Amino acid sequence: MPLFEYTCDACHSQFELLVRGGEKPKCPQCGSAKLEKAWSVPAAHTGGKSSDLPICGPMPSGGGCGLPQCGGGGCH
Repeated sequence: MPLFEYTCDACHSQFELLVRGGEKPKCPQCGSAKLEKAWSVPAAHTGGKSSDLPICGPMPSGGGCGLPQCGGGGCH
């Protein structure tokens, strides 16, 4: 069950929704179904002592997080 970010075309509110199966998402503010999916940033817990959720960091040689700006190392 993916969590998606949306912007409502009618009232311009921004929100996240858990979308299950064939559900049609609606704005929690105004009830409109005219929504646009927003780009979201993925995050992953690294299991370290830090409570941060990094999206990219130093990688072993030849690695990268997959973003074009990372190249073969950490994010710029």
